[in-house]
Amino acid sequence: AGGGLSLALGLAIRDAGLPSCAGIIGLCCGTLQSPWVDLTASLPSILDDGCADYIPNVTGGAASFYAESQASKEYKGKDAALAAKIKNQNLGPKIWHDSFDRPEGRLQLYVNNEGLAIPYVSPMLAESLGNLPPLLLVAGDEERLRDETIYFAYRSAEPTKYKGPSYNAGKFEKSQFQTPTNTTFEIYEEMPHVFQFVDYACTTKSYERMSEFINRVTNILNEPLPPSSFNYINIKGELNPLNERHKKVLNWEKIGIVPNSAALSLRDDEL
Repeated sequence: AGGGLSLALGLAIRDAGLPSCAGIIGLCCGTLQSPWVDLTASLPSILDDGCADYIPNVTGGAASFYAESQASKEYKGKDAALAAKIKNQNLGPKIWHDSFDRPEGRLQLYVNNEGLAIPYVSPMLAESLGNLPPLLLVAGDEERLRDETIYFAYRSAEPTKYKGPSYNAGKFEKSQFQTPTNTTFEIYEEMPHVFQFVDYACTTKSYERMSEFINRVTNILNEPLPPSSFNYINIKGELNPLNERHKKVLNWEKIGIVPNSAALSLRDDEL
């Protein structure tokens, strides 16, 4: 979860009023490629078995990942106490939705259900993604994290238009962070999660683009940053505008809402 953690750190620095970093690259390996930014699994591609990716379907929940033991029982007790505290508090933006109360139990090992919408856990669900340092967000077209990366990119670049989950309605208007974030988004044709670890033809192109971004935000090139852009890069490494089919997710009305147990897969025609 390096990409998600990098963005969470960016939010924490912004919220604390600390000096901003020069920029953030959205990679899952410590920069922001394929960042995991929505732990509610609310967007279609995370559940779409049509995605040719090695990330497993998460709808089975976390229970199948560990065997029952005395240690796990003690952990569950402490976890339940913390979950109740989160659920009952009323501080800042609302971070609870009834869909988090799953009969199947915990959705993610990473966090209890009551913490799924905490902005530093699911950065995509923050009340605003404005006022962040320049971002380079990268995803593969065939990965499960594709849609949340797309939605995050547009929320950061156009914070007044894309305002997050319905249960946080009205919070953006009260936020002090309404300035658009300079965002470069790139999606690579036919690529899986963190494709840069493999010697694909477009891997070199991706690293070249990252190098250019770093040189710009650190002012090595002594050039102003270009405006926010959303690009589709084909297997030949050619840049094109983002396909309209990728923008369908921007109309998704269930942002930050955990799918019910029957929703084992979601199709594009549901958008």
